[in-house]
Amino acid sequence: MATLAAFGVDVLLHRLFVREERARVSRVAAPTAEALRAAVERRVALLDGLRSFANSRKTRAGLDSEFPLFAQGLIASAPGVRALQLLENGTIVATWPLVGNEAALGYDVVADPRPIIGADVRRALADSGFIITGPIALVQGGTGLLVRKRLVLRAGFPQLVAIILDVPAVVRDAGLPDPRTGLMLEVRDRSGVWFGGNAERSAVAPESLSVRVPDGDWTLLAAPVEGWDAAVASRMGSSRVSAIAVVLALLLLGYVVGDRHDRVHRQAQDWRSQLRVALRAARMGTWDWDIVRDELHWSAGAAEVLGRHVDELDGPGAKFMGHVHPEDRDFVVRCLQEVLASERLDYLLEYRVNLADGRERWVFAMGEIARASNGRALRARGVISDSTGRRELEARVRHTERVETMGTLAGGVAHDFNNLLTAMISFAQFALEELERAGDTPPVLSAREDLREMLRVTSRATALTGQILAFSRRASTTAPRELDAAHAVRELAPMLRRILGLQLVLELEVEEEPQVVWIDPGQLTQILLNLVTNARDATDGEGKVTIRVQPVGVTVGAAEKIPADWIRIEVQDTGRGMDDATRARIFEPYFTTKQSAQGTGLGLAVLMGAVKSAGGEARVASTPGKGTCVRILLPTKAPIRVATIGQGSLGLDSLG
Repeated sequence: MATLAAFGVDVLLHRLFVREERARVSRVAAPTAEALRAAVERRVALLDGLRSFANSRKTRAGLDSEFPLFAQGLIASAPGVRALQLLENGTIVATWPLVGNEAALGYDVVADPRPIIGADVRRALADSGFIITGPIALVQGGTGLLVRKRLVLRAGFPQLVAIILDVPAVVRDAGLPDPRTGLMLEVRDRSGVWFGGNAERSAVAPESLSVRVPDGDWTLLAAPVEGWDAAVASRMGSSRVSAIAVVLALLLLGYVVGDRHDRVHRQAQDWRSQLRVALRAARMGTWDWDIVRDELHWSAGAAEVLGRHVDELDGPGAKFMGHVHPEDRDFVVRCLQEVLASERLDYLLEYRVNLADGRERWVFAMGEIARASNGRALRARGVISDSTGRRELEARVRHTERVETMGTLAGGVAHDFNNLLTAMISFAQFALEELERAGDTPPVLSAREDLREMLRVTSRATALTGQILAFSRRASTTAPRELDAAHAVRELAPMLRRILGLQLVLELEVEEEPQVVWIDPGQLTQILLNLVTNARDATDGEGKVTIRVQPVGVTVGAAEKIPADWIRIEVQDTGRGMDDATRARIFEPYFTTKQSAQGTGLGLAVLMGAVKSAGGEARVASTPGKGTCVRILLPTKAPIRVATIGQGSLGLDSLG
């Protein structure tokens, strides 16, 4: 009898341990599923940007001419995008980049021999949402995902926009597979076709996690590499001896205290109830609150979510409330009081807690309330999870919408200002022509020079508004060309000195020979004005600002040094400097350390966009109290594609 009982307990323990292991595997794999979903959505979101761009073009000629520059900017922001395309009557009429995608240009997608291709094109024309095809072999080679979306139907315009995603890049971005987890992970699309992960063999009896993507859900399969039995073997070995001893003790206890059978039965029911709650909450953490005694207990998983040790949490409810964010405590207490005073049996609440290291975290708690026959709340049990990631994702979406709105607003203002500049230039030219015929007296000569300087300044202003229009997608394109950066800096020096004021010294360390870069002249002016203005604000009106223009050298092997196709422009100040946390965020849109009336946080974001569009890179070095050095690297000739300059490749390990 004891042997049979021990065998039964062994089977039950094995099932319990495997169930707990499955819950653990699901919990470990969940971030990978979320990372895969986010990796796809980040890239698919670019298609909406391309769609808005195409719908906003007034003429077909304008769309065809502006498409390459716009597509180039989108692709630069998302690794793993193979191409952006326009389709007309089922045929690919435009693709970017063209290099590597020549086979796709002019390809009749509807006539593709694979039925799924033509079917999905027809579905995209009839549906307003995203249509995803793949993974599938591409005509230009490799495996990819084809994502299409319908445009506003207009005669003579394309009907569809498409984005081609590189499957291996998407899978790598999601961290598949990750050997650190000790799990076999694989992804299957909505048709059950293998998508990525461990390809050498399939997981046995895996856990399935849904990966929500546009146009249907994918499935992430996860299982221990060594199998479920091996994963729980160590726990089973230590439990079997204890199980036999417990069974024998229970049998003996049953013979001795048989008259207490009812009490044992009730205790067993209570144990099974707690076990069901624990299993439901295995992916998070559990809590148990005896409301009558005001005793609150937390599982180890819940303590991990709250960033505390169990000993810091167990005890009266007031002890836990000390870890709730001060701004949320009244809200949490009020919600608890309302729930306990009502007849509700469920409990849902989201609030912030303070972690042991001082950081904040959003948590989501849910539970069930046990009540007496008269409705009095006796006990509450439930689960708690970390909801910070979800809220941060929602905040990023809202931030993106604000940036897009600001871009539209900036474009409108720049457009109107550009019209005013056009009128100013015309009147100045008329006045200059009149003075050319008025003789060469000293007042006339002085007035002519003033008008010429006015025309030069308004030309620069026109170039700057053109950059803003390009940034907000209202202008057709920039006009990069070969430009002597040394001459440009020397020409701008008088204006820059006026910006700095009398108390700041401007020093130029510029090579005498031409330093040719490939950039739009207005973009270079914009970069220098932004950097000098920031340097002025950082020095509080006193100190020195140094501008350097010089070629970059690359070290090859042990000592050989050859000239590189890059020119370095540095703006260094002796101001307050920045700490590492501030320096890491300076290129983010809307981030600023200035007062609200002094800055918008867009200057360096626009600067970075100008540098990137020129195929260059920007680096910043700063020390609190010792100043800041911003280093801009620009190519000397037209780049084949938007460059990504690593620190090691150009000797940028230290900016000095």
